[in-house]
Amino acid sequence: MTFFKIRQKKGSSTGKSSSPMIWLDSRNVGRTGGTGVATYARGLQECLVSMGFQTRYLWDHNPDKVETHTERAVQRILRVFRALAFVRRIRNGYRKPSGEQYPFVPDLYRSTHIHFRRCRHLLRLRTPTPPAIMFWTYPLAVIVENTVNVVTIHDLIPLTHPDLTGIRPDFLRSLLMQLVRRADVVVTVSETVRQQIMDRLDVPADRVINLYQLAGVSQHERQQLVNAPQVAPQGCFVCIGRVEKRKNIERLVDAHARSGTRRPLVLLGPDGDDAPDFTPRTPQQQIIRIPWCSRLSLLRTLADAHALLFPSLAEGFGLPIIEAMALGVPVLTSRGGATEEIAGQAAVLVDAYDIQDITRGIRVLDDMQPGTPAWETLRAAGLRQAEKFSPSAQKVRLAAFYAQLRSRFPDLPLPS
Repeated sequence: MTFFKIRQKKGSSTGKSSSPMIWLDSRNVGRTGGTGVATYARGLQECLVSMGFQTRYLWDHNPDKVETHTERAVQRILRVFRALAFVRRIRNGYRKPSGEQYPFVPDLYRSTHIHFRRCRHLLRLRTPTPPAIMFWTYPLAVIVENTVNVVTIHDLIPLTHPDLTGIRPDFLRSLLMQLVRRADVVVTVSETVRQQIMDRLDVPADRVINLYQLAGVSQHERQQLVNAPQVAPQGCFVCIGRVEKRKNIERLVDAHARSGTRRPLVLLGPDGDDAPDFTPRTPQQQIIRIPWCSRLSLLRTLADAHALLFPSLAEGFGLPIIEAMALGVPVLTSRGGATEEIAGQAAVLVDAYDIQDITRGIRVLDDMQPGTPAWETLRAAGLRQAEKFSPSAQKVRLAAFYAQLRSRFPDLPLPS
């Protein structure tokens, strides 16, 4: 199997005189509260623009308009009929204040999901002027005809750890098998997941590329976070992410109690699909639950924390690890898998299934005082590790990736 399927891109504006147009799906960027996939999509778009590419999001609604109850009801009715289509056309959507038109397919993402559940094959999108590249930031059951389709798979947790999610592994495997066959290239965010894709989906090594992702804290965020509302006490231990079984919440709370620390444990993130028990294990233990706060308040909590505790059972990347390190905050995370890969040698590593080992790691960090040699060594190592996921590092990876694409598709223009 070749690295890319060679296709003629009819009508694609890929002439040598203009920068290539890259579309990205908007499946997650429009969601309130933000997700790791949304961070990935926005970071990817920012890097591509700074490298000279033209980008557009493929929308399924007008993000500047709030739908009425009646409009949402009509969309639900139409969704049933749209899900029966084998091919849908991409329209020119609403105009932004700048006058730009964006690609638009009404109710695309929900109807696509229903389409695959019913028909068990990918939906095709058609347009007379396709982009040079369609960069899917999430594995959706859809492709754009007559262009280069790049599909991102962030993790295979429903396949590797089916007990940790509510996603049916057979359904996901069926979708992913079709995507890896139809996509021109598959990208992912860690070497750990890349190897899993090769092993479990039988994809040749030269068709799966690890791009990692842009992660950390921007200079603007650093300047603004000091004025953000404070939602947690300084010097706490903080765990960031959905409060669910996959994040190992119950073992973490047990280990925090056994450590004897006087520092409160802050659980910052929305509720997951399950309901782990995070009630205090002893009268002295203090657990603070923060289900939601602004991005800047989250970063202030992290910057003010004594350490990040992130002994997750399974991750594709682990954004909080790099965000903490970028702020100079020590990290405890799980040994093995993507968490150790992303943390490198710059974190206290523990066995996520061993409460005693997690307890040991918490005590090590609890005893460290800011400014001491051990603290400064860990802090400096974290800052160096975070640089590997900075904008400059990510643009180097994207440039190398695009060079590979051009070797297969010589008609792709260079960015201006």
